[in-house]
Amino acid sequence: MAVLASTISLVGDIASERQYSAQWIPWVNALTHLMTYSLVALLANQVRLQFEREHERATRDALTGLYNRRAFLEAGASEVERTKRYAHPLAVIILDLDDFKQLNDTKGHDAGDAALRATAIALRSISRSSDRVARLGGDEFAVLLLEIGYEAAVEAGRKISTAVDTALQGFPPVKGSIGIAWFSEADRSFPAMLKAADELMYEVKKSGKNNVRSRHFPETNRSDSKR
Repeated sequence: MAVLASTISLVGDIASERQYSAQWIPWVNALTHLMTYSLVALLANQVRLQFEREHERATRDALTGLYNRRAFLEAGASEVERTKRYAHPLAVIILDLDDFKQLNDTKGHDAGDAALRATAIALRSISRSSDRVARLGGDEFAVLLLEIGYEAAVEAGRKISTAVDTALQGFPPVKGSIGIAWFSEADRSFPAMLKAADELMYEVKKSGKNNVRSRHFPETNRSDSKR
C-alpha cells in the first residue's frame, strides 16, 4: 500500500504538468512519501503484533499454551448463548490428574510441568478444531464439546482418557479422572455446567480414580462409566 500510494502521488505530480526547478523533484517527493508511508505501516504493524501478544498472554496458559480459566469461561458463556439460540447440544469434560502431587514430591516440579505439557499435547491431539480446550489451574483441565450427541461425547471422553493415560506413561503414578456433563439444551449458566462436570469427576475420584463418568442433563436415568 505504501508503494501504491507513492506511485499514485508520483503519477499525479507528473500528470499535473507542474513546473519544477529540477526534473528529479517529483521522484524525491515520491521517495519521501514512500518512506513516510512505510514508517506508518511499520508502526501500525508493530502495534498490531503487540496487541496480539498481549491478547495471547491474557487468554493462554503460559505452561501448556491452552486457554486459561478466564478465557475458557468467556468462550463457554458465549457458546451457551449461541446454543440457546440454535438449540444445539453441548458437553463439558473435566479432567483431573490423579496422584499428581506424588509426582511433584518424588520427582520435582520439572517432572510435574512436563506431565502437564504432555497432557495438553494429548488433549489437543484428540480434540476437534471446534472444541475449546483449557487448563483451569493446577492439574485440572477442561474441554468444551460443541454440537455433539450424548454417545459421541462419551466416546470423546473415553478417547481423551486413553490418550492422556498413554501420554502419562512416563510419569507414574499419574493417571486421569474424567467427568462428562452432556446437555441436550442450555438450561443453566456455563459455570453451573462446569460444576456439574466437576462433580462427576469427583465421583470418579471417590470410587477409585482413573475412570470416566458421564451424565445426561437435564438428568435422566442414563449414565455411563468406564474403567
